[in-house]
Amino acid sequence: MERNGPVDGDADSGGAQAFGGMGPRYQALARSLRTEIENGTYPVGSKLPTEMELCRQFGASRHTVRAAIERLVRLGLITRTPRIGTVVTASRARQGYELAVGKVGDLLQYAATTRMRVVSRQLCEIDEDADPALHPFIGQHWLLIRGVRTGVAAAAPICYNEVWVHPDFRGVRGAEQDIEASVFHLIEQQFNVAIARIEQVIHAAALPADIAQLLQVPADTAGLWINRQYRDAGGRLIEMALSVHPADRFSYRMVLDRAWRSASETG
Repeated sequence: MERNGPVDGDADSGGAQAFGGMGPRYQALARSLRTEIENGTYPVGSKLPTEMELCRQFGASRHTVRAAIERLVRLGLITRTPRIGTVVTASRARQGYELAVGKVGDLLQYAATTRMRVVSRQLCEIDEDADPALHPFIGQHWLLIRGVRTGVAAAAPICYNEVWVHPDFRGVRGAEQDIEASVFHLIEQQFNVAIARIEQVIHAAALPADIAQLLQVPADTAGLWINRQYRDAGGRLIEMALSVHPADRFSYRMVLDRAWRSASETG
């Protein structure tokens, strides 16, 4: 259990685990404040308590409270104005999804809170037009699963998914219709393999017409493209997955902890 410390210090951190180990504590604070905004405890036009008051109410550090408030800003629920304060501007969050990643388990949590509707599933021969990560496997027949992923409360899709599964694991079960977990999690469970490393590349590009149609947006809408390669401890590629998000429905948050100290810091 987290200790309560001085409210103006950093006894906890934005990355500290919430009670029960369910994720960073600021996410729990943001979720509680969001609920209070949506149920009218803080109606549109009213002000949230000050940072210091929220620190006292939650027994949390300023760092954690600020991270929670920033999350509500990104959801479009509040605005912060110098000398005025934090004002509630909407009673419902705008449509979208934020993925906070600090470790592989965060991707599992993302999959657990979303659902992938499978559009097609087929065996495809890898050729020279495939993603460069698949070029070492030209001629092999990989399982290709295409679908769209939605959030629990989202009406519109969060992203388009394209998952390429190594031939050794193309018999994976549970990836025929709706997938309530990630494909790589299903592979781990059924084939006794473990994903040890995920390599990720993110770039921005407009959405082609076929993907835009699945995501219910106009063609050429700005999009965020995330390519992930899932590898085992020996470096073998188990799965390659492409996620394509409309820019206004998704944000990506990453926290990098410094695990080393410079000579000036240790001297």
